[in-house]
Amino acid sequence: MNAYLYQFIIATPIMVLQGVLLTILLLLIFNKGRVVIRHLKKHGKIYALVAAIAALVGSLGFSEGYAYAPCKLCWIQRIFHYPQVILFAVALYLKDNKVWLYSLWLSGIGALVAGYQVLIQFNPSFAESSVCSIVPAAESCSDILIQAYGYISIPVMSLTLFVALITLGIIQYKKIS
Repeated sequence: MNAYLYQFIIATPIMVLQGVLLTILLLLIFNKGRVVIRHLKKHGKIYALVAAIAALVGSLGFSEGYAYAPCKLCWIQRIFHYPQVILFAVALYLKDNKVWLYSLWLSGIGALVAGYQVLIQFNPSFAESSVCSIVPAAESCSDILIQAYGYISIPVMSLTLFVALITLGIIQYKKIS
């Protein structure tokens, strides 16, 4: 499979997930959709594990399968994505709900890093002053290796998955009225 096809195979579910996240956000804002919230409270760890595995498979697919060298910010995002696979797998096995606190911290920090990288990718003036330009031997964090559907780059995918994990975590603490 070529890299062009792979990017669309990975980017299409990300775009769908963005629509789902927007819908959930609107349901939370307008205090509607109790059935959806109950479902996500009950099955949230399974969805979180799937999102964490998607981040792992997606990033390793690009770096190992297609030899896209990750930049410094991509490595930092991986540090916050990868442990969540183990956290949610163990939490599912042990039926432990404390995992959400750890996931919220990991995802929050990861989302900040991913958001910063999206900012420097799509706004070239920020790229010149970015932290990544300090390390000349590293891959450039502002390079856009893929761009499916005109906007879905690797950091956008990462940010979407972090936001999904944050959303699931917030739902776990939301009271159902």
